[in-house]
Amino acid sequence: MRGNEINARGKLLVTVVRRSCGEKVVALTKAAGARGGTVLPCRGKSDARLDRLLGADDSLEDDIFTLVSDEDAPKIMNVLRAYEEKTGKHWQGFVVQVDIPAVLKQGTDYFAGGAPQRSEDMREETKEYVVCVIVNRGCADDIMAAAGKAGAGGGVILNGRGTAGEKDVEFLGIPLFPEKEILFILARPEQVDSILAAFKSEPCLTQPGGGIAFVVEAEKLIRLGKITG
Repeated sequence: MRGNEINARGKLLVTVVRRSCGEKVVALTKAAGARGGTVLPCRGKSDARLDRLLGADDSLEDDIFTLVSDEDAPKIMNVLRAYEEKTGKHWQGFVVQVDIPAVLKQGTDYFAGGAPQRSEDMREETKEYVVCVIVNRGCADDIMAAAGKAGAGGGVILNGRGTAGEKDVEFLGIPLFPEKEILFILARPEQVDSILAAFKSEPCLTQPGGGIAFVVEAEKLIRLGKITG
């Protein structure tokens, strides 16, 4: 994404690592061609039964959002792939690549890219999905528990702020809950329907203004080990 060209596509890399490793990830991706990244503190939820029993299923983590060009994405992912944890026993994070069909470019008045189209990567069979849920503050743990019963693994929780105002309450009849929680849950294709079905019985999502859930296809997924450097 160089210059001021209007027609542009991109990739969003969503990386979750242990707290204090976020800046290391940004440094690695910038060295590979990324222009920067946004690091957000988040809370991880373990899918390990023993962790839940011991009350140790919460962990402090960093969530990094990196928007890159189509041409830069492969080499940036390859840099992160050097830290891939292949045994499946000691992974400490992950990075998901998501297709971005349109990008608002700096220095233009256009929403670039035109009508969304699937990239070549997205035309391949997708093996992973990201279930995204936005709910009122205090509901994330209940939603995560419901997802776990439906077969989901762990997830990460970020804090956010809604934009509902007093007029929204008056005219739309929704309660004013400005404080939000955002969940990202990795899921396999066969798990998605059961996870969404489990959400339908959760009061946090069924009450008016309670929240929303949606699913994003992941082009690529790398499970990361320890980030060094």
